[in-house]
Amino acid sequence: MHPILRNLTLVALVLCAVMSTTVTALESDQYYTWGRELSDSTDVLNAKVRLEIDRVLDVVNSKKSGQGVSCERVVERIVPRFRKFIFTDIELWAVNSSLVARIPATAEEELEFRKVFLYRNTHALDVGTKVPPSPTIEMHGVRMGTDKLAHFFSEGWMYYKWYRKYRKSGASVEDAERRAIRRGIRWERLILGSASSGVFSIGDLEANYQGLRFLAGLCEGDSPALQRSEAGWRYVRAFDFRDYVSPAWDESYQPPIFGKRRWKKVRPALADYCPMLHDPQVIRQRAEYARRDRDSPTKREVRKLVEAGKLRDPRLFALDAQCGTAEAVEPETPVDLTVRPRS
Repeated sequence: MHPILRNLTLVALVLCAVMSTTVTALESDQYYTWGRELSDSTDVLNAKVRLEIDRVLDVVNSKKSGQGVSCERVVERIVPRFRKFIFTDIELWAVNSSLVARIPATAEEELEFRKVFLYRNTHALDVGTKVPPSPTIEMHGVRMGTDKLAHFFSEGWMYYKWYRKYRKSGASVEDAERRAIRRGIRWERLILGSASSGVFSIGDLEANYQGLRFLAGLCEGDSPALQRSEAGWRYVRAFDFRDYVSPAWDESYQPPIFGKRRWKKVRPALADYCPMLHDPQVIRQRAEYARRDRDSPTKREVRKLVEAGKLRDPRLFALDAQCGTAEAVEPETPVDLTVRPRS
């Protein structure tokens, strides 16, 4: 395909994505934060989420019809508090609030960040990187782009809608989750990731799935988080991102899969971080991630595609592999989708 036609196609795909879901800051760079101090913002973001949920419930309960509103309808009113047509409210709040520690934190720091971050090598028609990069925050000891907040609520909502559809058609919880994850992977490959930015982010997919878990838990299970009383709907548990965040949300630990064109531009920038692999703080962080990391439904579905030859092995894009500190990946080798520090 002619390059101009290819870029026009990408523009069309991105516009389709905008029309159907919320646009987030597309890429982030956790490598940039290595060796830099960053305070944990879990408690602040937990309080923000709980405040917004309580505000919605106050409105629902203040209306005469509030008692008759189903739990699913309450969820449909909660979600818009965190997502809008263009950028998600929760991400914009995290990017601008003085209560949330982030890197970069100021306009001046962002200008410097743009000069050196992982996706600095772009061109005028590079559609996938025209949205501002996400700063990095820390929650539950895991560093991540603020875009993961958007994925949790926005794409998590998309997963949840698919999940509900499959459940209503008779699918089990496990099957409905698996089908939603597979559909999300297709979106990541065709619109939200690979096609628009050349980046297939497993971390984004993990955040999407955890958003599904959160939303499904509002009304389902033995002890749903939303319960109705004489006074109206109540959120009966403490919201805590610690229940959902995993080391896979840090893309310096769980590397994305890059398209050929994107990889050609990212690889030289990635190699600049090789010396940091010997930094004691980085070694401790990666060891702690490896201790806490677990398998997940998302990783299992991605692993199936890698083993079937439909996705490249993400370990090929890990910093270790670029710095000569990781062994070569053989095609027949079972794929573990995490990158672990060498002893």
